[in-house]
Order: sequence, then structure tokens, then C-alpha cells
Amino acid sequence: MKKVNPVLALLACMMITPLVSVAGTWVESSQADFVDGDFEANVFISTEGNDSGCIKSIPGAFYDLNKDGRPDLVISNMHDDARNFNINSYIYWGKQDRIYSADSCMGLPTHGATGNSIADLDKDGNLDIVFSSYNDNVSYCTNSLIYWGSKDGFQIGDTTGLPTMCAHANYIVDLNKDGHLDIIFANHKNADYSNNVNSYIYWGSKTGFSAGNRTEIVTIGATDIAVADLNKDGKLDLVFSNRQGVYGGSFTFNLPSYVYYGQGTGTVYYDSTARDELETHGAYGVSVDDIDKDGWLDIVFSNSHNGASYNIKSYIYWGSATGFTSRPRTELPTKAGYSNTVIDLDRDGNKDVVFANWYDRDSLPYTVDTHDVPSYVYWGPDFNLRTDLPSHGAQGILVGKISSNSENDVLITNSVQGEGFYGATFNTWSYIFHGVSQTGYNSYDSIPSTYGHIATKDNGNVHDRGKTETYNSSVFGNGADTYEWGTCSWNASIPAGAALELQLRTGDTPDPDDGTWNIWAPVAKSGSKAGQSNSKYIQYQALTTANDYYETPTMEDFSLNCEVITGISGGTQEGILKEYFKSTNREDLSGALLSYQLSSAKNVKISVYNIEGRLIADLINMNQNPGSYQLKWDAFGSSGARVSSGIYFCRAVIGKDVFCSKIVVVK
Repeated sequence: MKKVNPVLALLACMMITPLVSVAGTWVESSQADFVDGDFEANVFISTEGNDSGCIKSIPGAFYDLNKDGRPDLVISNMHDDARNFNINSYIYWGKQDRIYSADSCMGLPTHGATGNSIADLDKDGNLDIVFSSYNDNVSYCTNSLIYWGSKDGFQIGDTTGLPTMCAHANYIVDLNKDGHLDIIFANHKNADYSNNVNSYIYWGSKTGFSAGNRTEIVTIGATDIAVADLNKDGKLDLVFSNRQGVYGGSFTFNLPSYVYYGQGTGTVYYDSTARDELETHGAYGVSVDDIDKDGWLDIVFSNSHNGASYNIKSYIYWGSATGFTSRPRTELPTKAGYSNTVIDLDRDGNKDVVFANWYDRDSLPYTVDTHDVPSYVYWGPDFNLRTDLPSHGAQGILVGKISSNSENDVLITNSVQGEGFYGATFNTWSYIFHGVSQTGYNSYDSIPSTYGHIATKDNGNVHDRGKTETYNSSVFGNGADTYEWGTCSWNASIPAGAALELQLRTGDTPDPDDGTWNIWAPVAKSGSKAGQSNSKYIQYQALTTANDYYETPTMEDFSLNCEVITGISGGTQEGILKEYFKSTNREDLSGALLSYQLSSAKNVKISVYNIEGRLIADLINMNQNPGSYQLKWDAFGSSGARVSSGIYFCRAVIGKDVFCSKIVVVK
């Protein structure tokens, strides 16, 4: 920290003031207030009303796109029976009874949509949808689409296209911690039908997304993505499931999937020098969670094909301090496993694994050839028990509470129904299963889909799959004032079993991560004292923890009382400054003559306070050019009346420097 010299050029007859304070409150309650904070894709700064806002977190699988309090479903449709890829994907709006049907469906034009992700990419308070595009009837090298949400919903044509190559899944996350969300696409093949194509990271920025601001990652026929901090080094890692391509000199399904570990300090990057290769066989889907609750994240791959049979086993790779191969993997039978997700489905404290099965055909000469195969729920902790759920060419899975009469619902998107490799029909139905247990399920609903895909969203936050999401506010403070922190308050709605905690940290620099700030300290409850020492800057952190149903708190506002400590405590300027400020009692003792010099153009704000720290008058607040200036205060307050006799304090903020002196008024 720089050594600061005392104020220059105060007249000898003037006394340096004791500390006085000016009361104020830092309030955040609108979308504009909250949106300049730092938060991940699962945190959403919603807009409600004309100028209000709230902080919501969405660590579960389902989103409320139209802000009516009910979860909505987004299904990516790939092609119809005529193999037309330019068809609509669907948003099914949640109704009052939470039953989804074609009469509450919105169609959005897409191009062979194979996956989708949801987040507020532009931080305007409205959720956006990213669709991966596989084909536009002409080329595999077609644009994937961002549909921008607005206060009026989704508008056809209000889209941004991002070049991809036969894209499958996508993932939204802030990889480089710059406050802008990034989009990762798993590219599957190029225009020459080669599967040896790189996948893309599109980096978010103030100006949006562009092909000129992307990074390519080596993959082989990639179809899915998972993101987490697998090795606990504070940097996010990437997992790509590689399904098919040239490996070892020949085309094969028996090729490894890749784990890329984040590298670098400050700016994260990914390359093959920090990559693990894990054995897989036509891996189509991947998810990450701490299944055995040992503190290390595990990886689940859905294997779809080994070159001979689709009736093969999928793998759980167990994480540890020494990587993913120090323990024997767990192998679970699947039938062309496409997607999977991990969740404690029956609320017994153990994580379960759900697989979407697409196809069953054994080795040549095959005797089985059908897409009418069940999907599987394997029950933890030992996975010896399994429940079958009817499905037809299942591709996607989402699990969470979407109905009022069920703890967890399982959405399985079906893609094809019937026998034969290419299936009998692609115009089929997807299923929502209610009350799934080890003995079966209570009921299910059907909704139309057309070769339906869906992004299998991992429940929990992106770093460790926990139920707590973090929102870091912007930094409060102007760099000139020192504050005494008072009462901290907030209003929030908190579902049963969920929790909200507010924390504060302070410092005297504008960068809270420069190593000089205090550590985060919790506030006991709303209305409690902040418990922070005097400082120039402060920041709050909201930690929202979901309940077992991934219902989360909504924080509606935040306020922090503070008092500006004036005077020269801690110094006000450096000796090299050429401008100076002085106040001199006028000879009639009825006011003051204020003089100052500017060496360069700066903003000047001069105010007068009484001895209690209350504002009496604002004398000037404007940008001024270099030069010498004088300003008279004739002891009149803002109301136009003369002030009473007594001691007053004149405070001048010139650029970033603060000057203060005492004025005695005698009538």
C-alpha cells in the first residue's frame, strides 16, 4: 500500500477536523443493480415488473422460461419421417396442473437439433436457449442457434447463428471467470463425413459471440460434454464423450473419451498436454457427480456400440486424488446407452444412475433388432437393483420435480419406434414418468416429439455438483471515502429445506482478489450488524442452497447502511499532487472562502456538513478545466435559510482526492 502524505496547503490558522460521518445506504433491488455481479450459468437475475429484479438460482434440470412459476420443457427435434432436418423444436409450457400437452407448445425453427442448454447469456433478465444443429438438409456444417429470450418471450428470427460441424450437445459455463458465459459445442463430423473434427469453445464477451473468438479442442466424433473441477485445482475441466472416428489408424467405435484439465493462471486454456484418455466404446453421453460421496467427482459414460453389438456395458470411472484409473471402474449393462444422469431418485441418501437406451442389436448374425427397449434406473449404492422404464429409441433424460404429486419426475425423450436399424417411425412420443421407485412407477404422461433429443443437464453447480450456487456482487466504494459499515438487510423467499446465507468482505483496493482484502464473513441474519472494519470498499456474496427437490431461494433485495468517514484519517492525497484546496473563515465570520487549484481537468464536488455529519449544502458538482478557482459560502443551507452559529465541515472531492477543513459560523 502506498504511503500517503497529509493534506497540502491548509492555512496555519485552520484546525484539521476530527472524524465525522455522513449516513447513507447501499441498496440493490433492480435487475440493473444485480446484473453487474459475478455469477455462473445456474444463477439468473430475473426481471419482475418495470424496474425490479431478484436473484434466482437454478441448479436443477428444469427452467421456468416464461416466469409463471411453473417449469417448462425444451425438446430438440432432429428430423421427421421424411428425414427433413429443418423442423421445429418444442417448448412445452407448464400449465397450472403441470401437465404438458400439444396445446401448450411453442415451435421454434431449428436445423436437426440434437441438444439444448438454457441460460441468460446476455444478462438482460430473460433466459435464452442454445440449440445444437446437426444438419440443415444441405450440409453438416450448419449454424447452431441462440434463441434470445425477451420480456415478450421468444421471437422467431431473433437468433444468432454460430458455425458448428454436425453439433450434438452444448454446454454453457464461464470457463475463464471473466463474468461472461461461454458456450461449448461437441462437434461430431464435418462436410467430408469425417469424425476427426475439433469441438469448439465460443468465448463470451461484451460484444457477444463470434467465430473469431473461439478455441478448438481436439475430439473424435464427440457427442456430449460435462464440465466440473475434477482435480480440485480451482479451474474447470472438460469431459468429451468420443463416439466414433479414426483412431489408431483405422475407423472404430472403440476409442477413448477425453478429459481436458484446465491450465494457466488468469486465462484458462486446454490442450492435449494435460489430457486423460479413458476407455469407452461408442460413448454417446457423459455426466459427472460424486456418486460414492467420497469428495471426488466420478464420471459416467454411456457406451452405445463396440463395432459388433449395441448390447454392451456402460462405465462409471471413480474419481480419486490420483485420477480415474486407480480404482476398478464399475460396468453396468445398457442397450446402446445414449444419455445418463445421476441423482438420488428415491431420497434414500444414495445417488442413482439413469440411462437412456436407444437400440438393441446383438452381434452378427444378430437375432435382436429393435428400438423398443426400456431405459434403466440403477439404484445406488451398489447398483444391484434396476428398474426398467418403457422407451423407444431413448436419447435424453432430465430428472427433477415438475409435477405437484411426485417427488422426482423422469423425462425421457424418445427418438424412434419400431424395428430395423433406421426405425419404423421418427414421429413418436416422449414420456414423463411420475413416482419412479425400485418397484416401477406410478404413472406417466406422453408428449409429442420428432426424433427427440434433449441436453441431459447435470444437477448441481458446475464446480462440484453441490446444491449451493454463489452470486458475488459488484464492489461498492468510490476509492475516496472510508466507510463505517452498519446494518445489513435483505428480503428473500425461501422454500422449505432450502437456505440462503449472506457474506461480506472488505478492503481498501478496488480488486477484491488482489490478496489484501479480508476473508468472507457471514452475516448472522437480516438486520444484523455487518461486523466489518472500516474500509473503502465492500462486496457481498449470496449463497443459495437448494432443497432435495432443487427448489431454491429467491433474493429480492439487499441493503447495507454505511457512514462516510470524512476528514483526513488515513491520508487524503499524495504530496506530488499540484492542486490544493483550502477554506478560510471570512472576516465577518459568517461563512468561508474556498480556494483550489487544478493541474488537469477533474470533477469537483464540494459540500458542507454540520457537526453531526448531516448534509447542509452542495456547493458544486461539475467537471472543471485546469486553473485556480474560488468559491464563497455565505452560511446558507440548501433550503435557502441561513444556518445557525456553530462548527461546520467543508468537504471537497477533487478527482479521487478528498480534502476537509473546519468552518466556524458566528452570527
